[in-house]
Amino acid sequence: MADPRNNALCVEDARDLNGPGLRVTLAGQTRQGMRGAHGRADVPNIIGFGNTEAIADIDEELAQITSALADMDHTRQSVEEEAKKLSELRIAHQAVVAQRWDDIDVAASDDQIASLEAARERILSADDRLRALETHIAALDAQLDAARNHKFTWKTKQDHLNDQHSKLCERQDVVADELKRVEDDQRVQLTDGQAAHLDEEFAVAVAPADPGNLDAFCENLVRLRRRLQSTLESARSNVEKASDALASIFTGYLLNWPDPNLGRTVESYPDFAGILERILTTGLHERRAVWRARLVAWSGEDLVPLAGALHDAIDDIENRLEPINDILATLPFGATRDRLRIRMRRLAPVNVTQFRADLRVLSSTATKQLTDDLLEARFQALQQFMGRIRRREDPRANPEVIDRDSLLDVRRHVEITAERYSLAGELLSTHSSLGDKSGGESQELIAFIVGAALRFRLGDELRARPRFAPVFLDEGFVKSDAEFTGRAVQAWKGLGFQLVVGAPLDKVAALEPHMDEMLAITKNTTTNYSFVSRIADAPQP
Repeated sequence: MADPRNNALCVEDARDLNGPGLRVTLAGQTRQGMRGAHGRADVPNIIGFGNTEAIADIDEELAQITSALADMDHTRQSVEEEAKKLSELRIAHQAVVAQRWDDIDVAASDDQIASLEAARERILSADDRLRALETHIAALDAQLDAARNHKFTWKTKQDHLNDQHSKLCERQDVVADELKRVEDDQRVQLTDGQAAHLDEEFAVAVAPADPGNLDAFCENLVRLRRRLQSTLESARSNVEKASDALASIFTGYLLNWPDPNLGRTVESYPDFAGILERILTTGLHERRAVWRARLVAWSGEDLVPLAGALHDAIDDIENRLEPINDILATLPFGATRDRLRIRMRRLAPVNVTQFRADLRVLSSTATKQLTDDLLEARFQALQQFMGRIRRREDPRANPEVIDRDSLLDVRRHVEITAERYSLAGELLSTHSSLGDKSGGESQELIAFIVGAALRFRLGDELRARPRFAPVFLDEGFVKSDAEFTGRAVQAWKGLGFQLVVGAPLDKVAALEPHMDEMLAITKNTTTNYSFVSRIADAPQP
């Protein structure tokens, strides 16, 4: 598009500025021929933002410079090679100039040597003494060469021996220091027998070589170390085998005669050695008599009291329930003011029945004189019996047969229920759980049962009151009405307890008739402090 004001051709891209006439871009860049809006006289013009021509000029100039540099490198290499050849030629000429002709004239030198040799032969041929002397001189020269060679050989040996002597002196100093350190530390004290044994092992290790060869001493020490290491490993293997054999023997002994004070490893060897020595000293018959006496003593001291304790424990539960039932017989229970009674029923599980039968048989024969066969059978039966009541942490315990808790815990041998009777003595209901009772009934039953349980734990049949009377109930009887609450409170008081009940304000009315003292606890929500105030009865008019 042409601009009519200056007859300029307007182009859209700076790359279109090349061409005849005045041209201008939309951004205002202009060019007319080789003239443009940018550039100075001392540098090439830059027309707009197109650098194609400038890059082409620079590439052409770089190509010319690269060609000129290649020519210069070729010329430099040629000059260097020529200079090297000229330097070698100069050195050769200097060597020739420094020599005399007579020294480098080989032919003339050979002729002169031959002439002198001929003259020497003529002189020797003319005089026999000179020839004899010549022969003698040649023989002496040969002897001198032989002596020199011999001297050189011994000189080499001397140097080698001096070197070995120097090394041995250094090793002697090191060994002396090490011996002094060992002597000071006293870590290694060899007896005469140990030293002799080491000498024998050293001789065997280096055989058939000479043990006194100092050159091979280090190698011989390595052989000795290997032999001693092999002997040590063999000894350790024998020790392990012997230890395993002893452990097997000890285990077999403990399987037949268990003893918690004895171990199964080789560390228990002194204990088993002492047992063997006592057996050999006292004799097997005497040891069997001691074992018989101990077995009878164990049975009499443990089984008989155990049987009595199990029987007495259940009787004790019944005896301690009697005073509690006497108290409950005076306390009204429920809306119809019935009576509650705690009933204990003895259970007879198969395992407990068999256990007590076995205990009865074993304890009944505790003081009887039995034959050896019967005594052995009784001992095995006693082992099986004791295995059922061992503690689980006992190393001799077998988890598959242990039933200690169910056999010795007498609480599992009885069933406790609460029975409700009318005033006429008629059984109305039996309570073994809360079942479908309402909240108030459940709380009343719980109050009676918990009170009776506490009375059982804190008292006995000889005490009129429990050993500890105060009982704190937090939010007690909150689900009961006034009537249920009154009966529950009277039951606790009848069982001998002193109640301290914490209840919300809306539940105080049910508890108030039974209170000896009333305290109000108020909390200030602003300061988060609580206050306790005593509420006294209003004065009577």
